[in-house]
Amino acid sequence: MKRFIIIVMFGAFLSSCVTMDKVSLDVLRPAQDSLSYIQKEVSLVNEFLYQNKKKKGEFKNLVAYDKYRLDSLVSVEAIKTVNAEIEAAGLVNVRRLDTVGVLGQVPEVALKLKKVNLRSVVETEPVYVNSRGAYYAAIMVPYYLQWEISSPEKVFFVTTYSDTVWAEGYNRNFETLGDLVQIDDIIRYIIDKTAVDFAKRLFPTWHTVNRYYITSGNNDFARAEYQMNKGNYDEAAEIWQKYVNASDNSLAAKALVNMAVYYELKGNIDEALVYARRSAELKNELAQKYVELLEYRKKEINSLLKTFR
Repeated sequence: MKRFIIIVMFGAFLSSCVTMDKVSLDVLRPAQDSLSYIQKEVSLVNEFLYQNKKKKGEFKNLVAYDKYRLDSLVSVEAIKTVNAEIEAAGLVNVRRLDTVGVLGQVPEVALKLKKVNLRSVVETEPVYVNSRGAYYAAIMVPYYLQWEISSPEKVFFVTTYSDTVWAEGYNRNFETLGDLVQIDDIIRYIIDKTAVDFAKRLFPTWHTVNRYYITSGNNDFARAEYQMNKGNYDEAAEIWQKYVNASDNSLAAKALVNMAVYYELKGNIDEALVYARRSAELKNELAQKYVELLEYRKKEINSLLKTFR
């Protein structure tokens, strides 16, 4: 008898387990800072390069020139990255784009990259590591970038980014330090911290998020998961729809929250909320959290419509 009770209890535990899978989607999020002087048309200006254009012959040594080339490269990539983030959202028009510092003053509100300063400090000179069979080196790169938003008459906003990034690397052979330490990775990191972040503060940007749907319930839910993994969302929804009014409340709640995910994937937040709330009323914990998330998304969408209508 005791063994029978244990088996029954274990079976009840298994039946209460919920397995889930996830699907990714891109959502447009409002800017982190609400700045009234950001217009529907702006210009992007590389003022750092405009003010600091030099010729190689002006430098007395190669080290100074290499530092200028690195600062210039970061300035160009920063302007291009902010422009790409703005274009991806599709709500603000970049009227003039100056990546290489040729425009100078422009007549409208402009986002200007004012200062760029990177320094590379060798922390560990190249040394051969026997256990790796390769050479090793490490560098430290303090960086400083300054952005300004202004019109010809007024400076509205100035922000700076200042930090230090460390990088290390191994290679069996090398000619320069760059063969050991990946400078490109350092530049990508700095651009993410100083250009992508800057764009997110000022403009709506796209973010990839995950949504979770329930795959346990019966064989039909397994079939629906197969369709979801193939990207056949409509086919999966047809399966879930059969169970949204099931007499088994647990099964109905699972189908309802999955249908909510389906409608968000289709861009219908209002319908997603209808299904998520019905599932939450049946005490589904995933749905209860999902309702809050969808309500927040709806506020974000309303904010975007209000700002850029």
